[in-house]
Amino acid sequence: MLKFFILFIPFMLFGHQSGLSYIDIFENRSHQLNITYKKPLQDLYANSIRINYPSHCFTIQKETQEIVNGFIINRYTMQCSTKGLLGSRIWIEGLLRNDKGLLVHYKGPQLSKKKLLRATTPFIALEGKSSQIELFRSYLLLGIEHILLGYDHLLFVLALVLLAKSTKKLLFAITAFTLAHSLTLASAILGFINIPVGFIEAMIALSILFLARELLISQITLTKKHLAVIAFIFGLLHGFGFSNVLKSIGLPQDELALSLFAFNVGIEIGQLLFIVAVITLLWLLKRLYKGSLEKLQTIIVYAIGITAAFWFIERVMLF
Repeated sequence: MLKFFILFIPFMLFGHQSGLSYIDIFENRSHQLNITYKKPLQDLYANSIRINYPSHCFTIQKETQEIVNGFIINRYTMQCSTKGLLGSRIWIEGLLRNDKGLLVHYKGPQLSKKKLLRATTPFIALEGKSSQIELFRSYLLLGIEHILLGYDHLLFVLALVLLAKSTKKLLFAITAFTLAHSLTLASAILGFINIPVGFIEAMIALSILFLARELLISQITLTKKHLAVIAFIFGLLHGFGFSNVLKSIGLPQDELALSLFAFNVGIEIGQLLFIVAVITLLWLLKRLYKGSLEKLQTIIVYAIGITAAFWFIERVMLF
């Protein structure tokens, strides 16, 4: 039984994609398709997907496979009679809800188009010219999704909200945090700075633990006086954390600036949504209890601190 469990651990861990897959389709004037499908090597055990082409397309050169720069690369050639792909659809079977998706880049004699296919939108219609808009929208949604599922980043922002005793202080702190993580996100993605993932993840946990401790101190500390400065310093660490996620998702190299900008905007939108939700909830609780929320805040702070301490120990153990 134990051997059976160990054997199937890879399948349980990697049942869905942990990185973004790519498919490049080049169609010449004779309607011949040269297709390159790139799948991250870490997704070796992920559920297989099936790429469906129109019925008038057939394979004329069998698939070849190689491993290059961490990707399993498959290449094959198809012929789409005299119609070509223009006006047709390509659709995918097998994408799961948690999958990062498949980025399709089609280039033909009359049209160039990109789209990120997910389980909810598993097809690309090869008509119209909205590739950049669709790419921006895809990475915008990825940014929103990441920040709302990035519990360590959300706990840090929650601690900032609790530490800021005025709207002005909160505004300055969040602006500083945003500016800092935007700088390091871009720097890391563009290759200017490279810091080991394990170190960054541990330091992010430590930054949350530090703010939790500050919340338990009644005196006016240096952090409380200069919250924006502290938010900026720790924001630099969080930016590297965002970059590690984005690297695992992947970026189209010919639209690097656009996709990076869209992802960062998505992070900011998700962050603002979370802040508004927290402030609204705190306001409702104050109205409900009609008094101080000190006891409740203390419970929340201890929960933040314990969680951050656990993450820190867990991540250090992985060094």
